[in-house]
Amino acid sequence: MAGKEEHRGIGPDGPRCLVRRRLLTGLTAGAALIVTGRVARAACALTAPQVEGPFYPVAIGENDWDLTRVSGGTGRAEGEVIEVIGRVLDTQCKPLPGCVIEVWQANVHGRYSHPRDRGDDRPLDPNFQGYARLSTDQEGRYRFVTIVPGSYPAMGDWVRPPHIHYKVHAPFNPPVTTQMYFAGHPLNDKDLLLAPLTPAQRAGLEVAFDAKGADGVRRGTFNPVLGAG
Repeated sequence: MAGKEEHRGIGPDGPRCLVRRRLLTGLTAGAALIVTGRVARAACALTAPQVEGPFYPVAIGENDWDLTRVSGGTGRAEGEVIEVIGRVLDTQCKPLPGCVIEVWQANVHGRYSHPRDRGDDRPLDPNFQGYARLSTDQEGRYRFVTIVPGSYPAMGDWVRPPHIHYKVHAPFNPPVTTQMYFAGHPLNDKDLLLAPLTPAQRAGLEVAFDAKGADGVRRGTFNPVLGAG
């Protein structure tokens, strides 16, 4: 009988060997879960905050999801029409439903509809809404239609690249303010607000509009990631 047990790989020290193998197998599996967890968390790293800027709207008028048309307007806003979609997530990549998202931006000429923007050489567009207030659904999704904003001088030689401001209000959390940029724009490399960011943080704010909808409108995806508490 002993010979048969040794032949089957148990033998006198067999139980201890089995325990060691099982322990090593468990440790290996646990390490794999830890590594997998780190990868998952890295995939949903916090979105870098950005300053609100001086042109947060002081008067809220029309604020629906289509910034390219206004009630009573004479046509569509000037500039290239684009669609922005995305999801608001937490750091575990879980969707955050019931968030309120405010977006605001300059028009195609780089002008905000704001009393502090005195760029008279950059005209206003009466058909551009410039601001939207959105809500995320049960999967954290949101969507809006707008135009590619123009760049504009900030101070000295600093020219701001095209960007869209975001302020995300999640339930039971303070609002998070950031800015979405257009990937590949040459002014991004010179921007004083992007310069302090790490490559990973910057990549999280730059969106490539390389997809198109059925109507031919370019589409980009921006997924703000918020922390808990």
